[in-house]
Amino acid sequence: MAGLAAALKARARQAGADAAGVAAAGPVLEARRLREWLERGRHGSMSFLERGAETRADIRLWYPPAKSVLMCAFRYAGSGAEAPGPAHGLIARYAALEDYHEALRARMQSVLDWLRLRAPGARGRAFVDTSPVLERAYARRAGLGWIGKNCLLVSPALGSYFLLAGLALDLELEPDEPAAEHCGGCRRCLEACPAGALTAPRELDARLCTAYLTVEHRGGVPEPRRRALGLWLAGCDLCQEACPWNREPKPGALKPAAQRLQPLAALAAMTAADLRRRFGATPLARLRRARLLRNVLLAMGNSGLARWRPELETYSRDPDPVLAESARWSLARLPETGQS
Repeated sequence: MAGLAAALKARARQAGADAAGVAAAGPVLEARRLREWLERGRHGSMSFLERGAETRADIRLWYPPAKSVLMCAFRYAGSGAEAPGPAHGLIARYAALEDYHEALRARMQSVLDWLRLRAPGARGRAFVDTSPVLERAYARRAGLGWIGKNCLLVSPALGSYFLLAGLALDLELEPDEPAAEHCGGCRRCLEACPAGALTAPRELDARLCTAYLTVEHRGGVPEPRRRALGLWLAGCDLCQEACPWNREPKPGALKPAAQRLQPLAALAAMTAADLRRRFGATPLARLRRARLLRNVLLAMGNSGLARWRPELETYSRDPDPVLAESARWSLARLPETGQS
């Protein structure tokens, strides 16, 4: 079904995908590495990865009729790297987007609806991020890119600032050729990580990763990890900013719904309702106020600015023990007087 595969990919691009490819359904080699990674405890507290580990080995365990997989990449990068000023923290590019889960699921569903008109009786199932599918593995197999040394999929045309979505289909479509690897001897992503979370090429210890600690990790951030968070409030883009394939990021189909630079003073004063108003259209809506506030307090300490002493002193007496302890840690790192 070469003609149908080409038409399907063209329809996906009409739905906003910046790239599309087809892979055969079946087991993926990356599943073995996932099991080893989990056995070493490098997933931290992300227990949902353990629950879905066996299913992730083969998309047919999630959708038994699957014979082919359509993988799509949706670019999201905007301007180049942004440096926070003394009064601001920073959120990752993806976290500033409109909440992509439903947006991309709707786009993939529209492609599936088109396919059913073109091939009556065709069946399929859309997936975006939250399903137990090794998306990067099938995207690599579909020719969208290679797994970079920062463990992200890298495309020669798109860099790595894109999100993946797909369709598991019960049709046997002509697959694309997997992409060749083009990292070569480059180690810029590994060297850019302030926490050393990329312990080796294509090996990530999530427990050290700023993106994990600011978004997924609940409770207090382990003290040895706090300085490496810098001024990041949610997520981290440093390993991607260092990648030569991201030298000229371009806007894509997904649009920002929040500013990447966020004023620390305003966030420190926010209520749960404020958080919903400020970030309700973004993936950050899933963060609880206490978790984002914890990150704000640690960023204040990492700023080294005495101006944050009043806010931190107030939170040092907060009834939430995590917030109170985070504030005390940050207070100990600020001068009594100084730059404000």
